[in-house]
Amino acid sequence: MSDSLGQMNHNLEGLKSDLNEVTKGRDCLDAELLVLKEQLEMAQAVAEENEAIATEVRQARKNCAEEEEVKLLEKSVEELEYTVNVLENKGELVKGEAERQRLQRKELEGDPTETIHVEGYVAIHVHLYFVLETLNRPLIVLLILC
Repeated sequence: MSDSLGQMNHNLEGLKSDLNEVTKGRDCLDAELLVLKEQLEMAQAVAEENEAIATEVRQARKNCAEEEEVKLLEKSVEELEYTVNVLENKGELVKGEAERQRLQRKELEGDPTETIHVEGYVAIHVHLYFVLETLNRPLIVLLILC
């Protein structure tokens, strides 16, 4: 019987030893699990941060594209304004040339004088040949109230 009791003690000691090893293994696995959880949380935080950065980059690119479009539109408006100004100036030149030709034609037709009407005033008759050919510069004309 003492042999059996010794065997049981030996088996009990073996089980205690095995239990200690399993407990140590479990504690190691718990520590490793804790480290892995921390790493997972860090990786998730980095992933969220990267997503936020990617969203900011997309928004910045969109804003940049919009700014470029605005710049192009502003340049187009400036070019159109310039074109309108040029066309207005050419229109004024054409009107001036037409008036000059009208006066020249009137002179050639034999009417040596012209009465110029200006908003409530009548200019004294001016000899067109003298104005057009001799002076070739602006002429101040005495205006008489109508």
